[in-house]
Amino acid sequence: MKKEKLLISACLIGQNVKYNGKNNQINLSSLQKRYELIPFCPEVEGGLSTPRSPSEIVSYSPLKLINKEYKEVTKEFILGAKKATTLAQKEGIKKALLKANSPSCSSSLVYDGTFGGKLRRGEGVTTLFLKDIGVEIFDEHNKSILGESSI
Repeated sequence: MKKEKLLISACLIGQNVKYNGKNNQINLSSLQKRYELIPFCPEVEGGLSTPRSPSEIVSYSPLKLINKEYKEVTKEFILGAKKATTLAQKEGIKKALLKANSPSCSSSLVYDGTFGGKLRRGEGVTTLFLKDIGVEIFDEHNKSILGESSI
């Protein structure tokens, strides 16, 4: 039986693509049984280096992201989100497991744009693009996608 494809943040599978050069690896055993995992890091795919200065969303309308050195990185985030969308469409991906609190990937909370460590309601750029084409978004705290109950 062919497994459903799941787009997953590359940092969650252990790739060292986080802004600080590290990862956010989670236990993948349950996911690998049910899905074909398709790793993707929109920030790296958008042209940002690893490691890199952390970035935050300062505005949604118009969309604007800056890094901690106050350099605007909106174009890189949009490019990464567009590449994720293209990949999802090409591969027929309907679900994505993305990193919580990320300016690219978060599905509920993002840092507030002040680099003070405060979270606010909001979604990452890639999440916004993927939701726009009907991809269902989960994060690593969602028990249903992790196999602790059925979806």
